[in-house]
Amino acid sequence: MSILERQIKNNQLFHAYIFEGENDSDNLVFAKEFANQVFKAKGLDINSDSNPDLFIIDKDDNIIDINTIRLLSKDISLSPTNKKIKIYILHNAQNLRDEGSNALLKTLEELKDYNMIIFTTTNSNLMLKTIRSRCQIISLANNKKIYNVDMVKLSSIIKDIYQGKLISFYQNKDFFASFKEDKLDILDGFLDLFQLILLYKYKNDLKIGEDTKFNLSYLAKMTFDQIENHIELINKVKTGIKTNINYDLSIEEIIFNIYMGGMLQSERSWR
Repeated sequence: MSILERQIKNNQLFHAYIFEGENDSDNLVFAKEFANQVFKAKGLDINSDSNPDLFIIDKDDNIIDINTIRLLSKDISLSPTNKKIKIYILHNAQNLRDEGSNALLKTLEELKDYNMIIFTTTNSNLMLKTIRSRCQIISLANNKKIYNVDMVKLSSIIKDIYQGKLISFYQNKDFFASFKEDKLDILDGFLDLFQLILLYKYKNDLKIGEDTKFNLSYLAKMTFDQIENHIELINKVKTGIKTNINYDLSIEEIIFNIYMGGMLQSERSWR
């Protein structure tokens, strides 16, 4: 189950998303499919082309001007005809002008419960940082696959743990608890993260979001032996999960393994 599927199932949707992938056409298709799933979850099975509460802004790779954003902001204040949700897809959001981006900030800060905005982009780093910070960024790897775990959040928690801030684990216990029914997803998320760390150690020009890259810049201080040790433990837990070992204790073991590795690395750096 992907992170988006889980959010729909648990009714934990964000008000603003950024879907980032190399192929802009695939990005738009994915955004439309996601929007349709959200409408269906609300009991609204309506074809995209005839849905009065689905708005798509597509400028064919041209500049998205301030007037377009003003019209969007004006419309977004109106209640949906279905009484439940209105979704706006802003395609190729990297083409937003600065004045349009700044105008959107106020709109993003004042979204109603029935509002959702989806930005698609081939490069989220070209978007205003303050817009990115108000959205959940979903990376569309290989134009199709998405991570089943929020890699920004996971990498941020693990960065804190590695730096000795064990409290970050306890503050985010709900995040790990949300995977109790999809245990392999979070374990694969850990493995994905350590693979990214390895890639970052070889080259730091990965095509990933700046927030994840920032976290990796700290986690790349791990030695190769530490990374190998963490991966070995996670794979051991994956095998144990199939024999019904305790999920909570297993996650704690992984977390404390990372924490102790960070403490050891910190001691070495002070010598």
